Amino acid sequence: MSRQYIFIISGRADTKSLRTLETALAAIPADIRTHFEFRYTEYPGHAGDIAREVSDKFGSRVTVVSCGGDGTINEVCNSLAFTSTPLICLPFGTGNDLSKTIYGVKTPDLKASLETLDLFKAKSIDLIRVDSFDAMGSHLPMWSRYCVNVASIGLDTKVQARAKSMVLAKPKSQYVRKTAYIKSAFASITKDRASNFSYKLELDTGETYESESSVNTLISICNGKFYGDGFCPAPNAKLDDGIANVCAVDDVKFGRALNLIMRYRFGKHEGKQGIHLFKTTSGIITSTDPSYQLQGNYDGEDFYGHRIRFEVCPDALVMCFPPVKEEQ
Repeated sequence: MSRQYIFIISGRADTKSLRTLETALAAIPADIRTHFEFRYTEYPGHAGDIAREVSDKFGSRVTVVSCGGDGTINEVCNSLAFTSTPLICLPFGTGNDLSKTIYGVKTPDLKASLETLDLFKAKSIDLIRVDSFDAMGSHLPMWSRYCVNVASIGLDTKVQARAKSMVLAKPKSQYVRKTAYIKSAFASITKDRASNFSYKLELDTGETYESESSVNTLISICNGKFYGDGFCPAPNAKLDDGIANVCAVDDVKFGRALNLIMRYRFGKHEGKQGIHLFKTTSGIITSTDPSYQLQGNYDGEDFYGHRIRFEVCPDALVMCFPPVKEEQ
């Protein structure tokens, strides 16, 4: 092993994940472990602080390994954006949605990943910049950042909020963690499905598209394919193609919403009534009610604003991908 790796391990990682890491490390040869340094987060935002410190000090001479959920990865990506420091993501969270895009599975073999870190291939990927503004047009820095996977507004954010509440109520239950999102999705579509917003998109063709309605169910802006514990709004999304795949859903009645939710979960919603798919470079989502503040999430972290602007930032992050297995 020739490179040095600095692991940023989320303090929110559950005991089972940490034990899995310890077991995997114990099975790694000592000469490989000498290239590993471990840093544990101690407060909200600490993962980003560590990543920034490491990047400023070492640049491209080390690789940061993010060990946590999508929220930890978001923190690290925001600190490493437009730097030369490569990033490897090892999933330790509940959803691990970005992991499915990178590895093809939610939980890759940890021991195998640790043994082959030098074989990971670095390449530049896109980030999506999300900026929030209040009703007066003032920028809201605390609700503005880069997104590496998916940003969304509407029903899916309400679903996530309900799922978070379920997990917080029973944080030690693995069953609740595994089922919270899908249970929340079915519970949420029975009421409050629609949100008061419109959207205007700049398409990859250079054309502009404006929504016809001022009330919609949701809009997801996708760099990766999966979010929300495996829902697949953008089955054709790629992290390095310079575009964001946007999925917008009209305000639909309960019966159609129930039908669409399973199609949406498995990426089978293209061409269905009420579904609109776009390839975009930027866009604006605006609340159509002066008293209504939009609630959204980027990489699972909540944000708010009266108007939301997003823009694709090509080649903004150096991400490392596992070696491709040769077909037998």
